[in-house]
Amino acid sequence: MSLIDDCYQKAIEIMKINSTESGFLASRGRNNDIWCRDDSMICLGVMLTGDDELLDTAKRSLITLKERQTPLGQLPNVVYLDTTRVNYYAVDATAWWIIAVESLWHMTGDTEFFNAFRPAVEKAIVWLQYQTIDQSDLIISPPAADWMDSSVQRWSKVFYNNVLYYKAILSANEVVGDIYWGKPVIADKIKTWINLLFWPTEMVQDWVSGWGSQFYEEAIDPNREHYLNYLSFESYDTHCDVLANCLAITWDIANQERRNKILNYFYERRLSEPFPIQVLSPPFFQASPGWNPKIDLYRPTFGRSLPYWYHNGGIWPWVGGLYIAALVKAGQQSWAEKELERLAEANRAGAEGEWEFNEWLHGKKGTPMGEPLQTWNAAGYIIAYKAVTEGIFPWHTTGQLDRRVFHPQPSLTGTREQILK
Repeated sequence: MSLIDDCYQKAIEIMKINSTESGFLASRGRNNDIWCRDDSMICLGVMLTGDDELLDTAKRSLITLKERQTPLGQLPNVVYLDTTRVNYYAVDATAWWIIAVESLWHMTGDTEFFNAFRPAVEKAIVWLQYQTIDQSDLIISPPAADWMDSSVQRWSKVFYNNVLYYKAILSANEVVGDIYWGKPVIADKIKTWINLLFWPTEMVQDWVSGWGSQFYEEAIDPNREHYLNYLSFESYDTHCDVLANCLAITWDIANQERRNKILNYFYERRLSEPFPIQVLSPPFFQASPGWNPKIDLYRPTFGRSLPYWYHNGGIWPWVGGLYIAALVKAGQQSWAEKELERLAEANRAGAEGEWEFNEWLHGKKGTPMGEPLQTWNAAGYIIAYKAVTEGIFPWHTTGQLDRRVFHPQPSLTGTREQILK
């Protein structure tokens, strides 16, 4: 059995190890919790396996979360199964849940499931709509209200959360239509505003974050290689959120020109070395609005975001899986095949033994530094494996696979084969 096939079988095993009556645990190595974004992402991977046992657990995950939905429509961030406590401090979790519900219904055609979840999806998308405060209709987030909930933080108009919001709108439209409480939810408008504000090519006169627009002029850069990280009150952050840019490729937010620039950025900066993929580029090295290292003084070692640690440029294999799916979507089949082998190696690595599917690894050394037996690592690998070997995804894509060949810019040194060797 090849390495990539072996890793696929190990990924199925990890999912079954972490299956419970309430859904998927993030990891057996941590607390007895159901995390909404984790389980929603896991459900996407499960739907590609054809395994009825795992599909039943996926449904239980979504039910456990639905049962804790607030009256206003928000889904939990995390459900603590050993207590009655539920944490709701997240924006991305609700969007991920909508995406997972629609994908499960689409893949299975389960009418009973659809009827049970339709009202909850409608409430959830309405809740997300209420996170908008201006004519852009992009959602606003408080600090750390997404998967980067550490000393690395972003807030206000967060690119990642709005990419998820766009996909959640498309998913909700499939389930319940595109009109809520008399307000049209137009996905194309959201997509247009994402591209206008997070990859600006000219001043947007009818949108102002604050009282003036001069701060925004510097963001209009003809040499831009990726989307802005977030926009706040008369400020913005230029770091590259790798996951969000991958999703923008996969879900057709980025056009061909921007797609190629993003991939060139990843390639030129060797973000998939030693394994796929560093999640923030460049890392923060000095305290700034986007990084408060004081927080790391009070966190356990595995959750500290020092440079090339955790969210600050660490390697997260579940994101690596979505990166590989983005490569396939962009028509980079041979590139994706090489990266799939790297991702299998990352999941095989361990602090105490092989096949730990470790939560995260050091961004330069590749040393496993997080919790082992991560279910969303398994799901990310399955998504990548199925994209590479069968060309299938667990979500709708509005465009076809791009079969045009990507050529790195002449400034790069070495061939892609040498870089990815």
